[in-house]
Amino acid sequence: MDKTTAWMLRRDGTAFPCQWHYYGNADPAEVEETLYAAEWLYDATRSEETRRRCLDLIAAYGVALRSNRNLVRNLLLAIRERPYVFLSRAFVERHAGELFYVDPARLPELNAAVNRALNSEFLRVRLGGLYDTVPGNRNLYFRVSGADFNWLPLIRAFAEAHAAEVDTVTALWDQENSGHNEYLTNEAGHALDHVPLKEVVQ
Repeated sequence: MDKTTAWMLRRDGTAFPCQWHYYGNADPAEVEETLYAAEWLYDATRSEETRRRCLDLIAAYGVALRSNRNLVRNLLLAIRERPYVFLSRAFVERHAGELFYVDPARLPELNAAVNRALNSEFLRVRLGGLYDTVPGNRNLYFRVSGADFNWLPLIRAFAEAHAAEVDTVTALWDQENSGHNEYLTNEAGHALDHVPLKEVVQ
């Protein structure tokens, strides 16, 4: 029995099960949150440009740690020293040959670019709760951050594929990324707020 209750859903319909949803942080002072998401995004994206941006962000951070030393060494030392995980040693070692000097002044720009890429290519899905899964809750929640894409066909297809576990569907803007949380509407203009599954997929 599949106990997955959270997914990152890519624009092409590929769903990535996850324990928690990946987010960057718009504040460059909290760039380590974005680095954590960037490692996941590097492997999950279909875009070579996004992969390069992820590596550039990691490289710029590595240079910013201590500019007179090797950036890969800087990253590995920081990984060892931090009491929390913001990047894996295995990822840095695997991509060491692709991490080149990037001006640390570009950190805010690259941080924003990686966040945009993540929020544009993926939406966040959870069964059983908007942010946390509640046992017995059979509502499927979709949180959208990318405005330049019609997510409705993917929402319908994903909901239909999980029909055995779902009674109702809710789709809204992701407050954390977009700054607002209005419900998405279907073609008839009806808000997708706890709408019965059969009305969503028909």
